Amino acid sequence: MVIQELEFNAATGRDEWSVIEIDFDPSQYTTKAGAAKALHKALSALAKASGQNPEIEVVLQTPEQAELSIGSKFWRVIWEAGPYEWAIGASMQCHNMSRDGGWFTEPHYSFDLCFVE
Repeated sequence: MVIQELEFNAATGRDEWSVIEIDFDPSQYTTKAGAAKALHKALSALAKASGQNPEIEVVLQTPEQAELSIGSKFWRVIWEAGPYEWAIGASMQCHNMSRDGGWFTEPHYSFDLCFVE
């Protein structure tokens, strides 16, 4: 999955496009749980490659854990230290819907994705 985002560059004083490549293909996952776990793994690898500690910076919440923190029962992947508003661009690509149902994502904040039906 590739996300392009417009970000302000303080050094140049201009908005510039940034590209975020995430090793994750949502079409490969039929369940929310499987997709959330795979995205968590992909974001953890990206965080580690960026010099972050993924055990601290990237969080996977079960529906029960998410209900305690945001009041809704969704699988939730959080990367607060990730690129600015990464989850907004990701939410537009992170889905697997069919006529029989499926799942899609919505950001709760701009740094997390909730997997919903």
